[in-house]
Amino acid sequence: MTRETGRLDWVDAARGIGIVLVVFGHVWRGLWEADILTDAPLFAGIDAAIYLFHMPLFFLVSGMFFEKSARRDGVIASILKRCETLLYPLLIWSWILAAFLLLAAPVATRHALTPMEALLFPFPPKDIFWFLWALFLIQLLCLLLVRATTQVLSAVLVLSFAAAVLLPMLPGTDLFHGAFANLPFFLSGVMLTRRDLFGLPQTISTGMLGAGVFVASLAAAAIFGLQPAPLGTFLSLLATLAFCGMIYGFAPLIPSMPMALATYLGATSMAIYVMHVIPEAATRIGLVRLGGGPVWLHVIVGTLAGIGLPLLAYEVLKRLGLLRLFGLGRDRRGAVRALSPS
Repeated sequence: MTRETGRLDWVDAARGIGIVLVVFGHVWRGLWEADILTDAPLFAGIDAAIYLFHMPLFFLVSGMFFEKSARRDGVIASILKRCETLLYPLLIWSWILAAFLLLAAPVATRHALTPMEALLFPFPPKDIFWFLWALFLIQLLCLLLVRATTQVLSAVLVLSFAAAVLLPMLPGTDLFHGAFANLPFFLSGVMLTRRDLFGLPQTISTGMLGAGVFVASLAAAAIFGLQPAPLGTFLSLLATLAFCGMIYGFAPLIPSMPMALATYLGATSMAIYVMHVIPEAATRIGLVRLGGGPVWLHVIVGTLAGIGLPLLAYEVLKRLGLLRLFGLGRDRRGAVRALSPS
């Protein structure tokens, strides 16, 4: 069965698969840290394969849409928008996670927070929130490059690989590590859009080529582990591009229902990302208190909880017109529009 798909459907589908892997990856690492998963080679292989590409994917896709938005909004409006869509969710969901960690301290496996540590939890950004901070810094930097020629942007892309190597060596640069480590992926996304490489026909051969390179990249990561920059950055970029090519090529062949689910998960990936840690951790704690169970049960239940409960919360907040209040997007209900600047 085939379906007609718009050029952007595949992007949401890719993000949808990516966010499922983000949740799974955190469930996987949580089981290892809690000594529920004890098979070291199995853990390391799957962990390396997932972390090779799943977060680079989100940086690359963000780069694909960046310049159009920045040129439309202008510098000042772009900065304000990124404060609303990246910094504000970072703050509010950091505090929500900190409150959960305070309450779960008696049964959690991690260091217990003090009330003062919870209050200061967003400073500097911790846990999953490194991504929002890194993306914010990258986008601020790239606002300076919106009018740059493609040749200049290409030179900056090459230099970004060197920065990913050199910056961790410099003292006092911890706040910028995530940004510079992932700048090559974001700039690659910008370059893909400038060259309109994903405007080419969506063919099975494209999907097959992407799938072959992607599987080979994952196998290399699983066998040899994640490599340091710049080699590791090149391999991650190759795997991410191959994954995108695979989804892009196969998108017209994916049946309607799986495609609709994948695109829905992609469209709501921000909500899943900021909320998934609490339900997946709570599920693991609950299963342990109930007597544990096999690893596969923890993986399935934890991943489903990390996806399903945030989606439920998102839909409730959407119906109540509270998405913007919680940093999850613009509300469409009239009562909230009246309160929003326009």
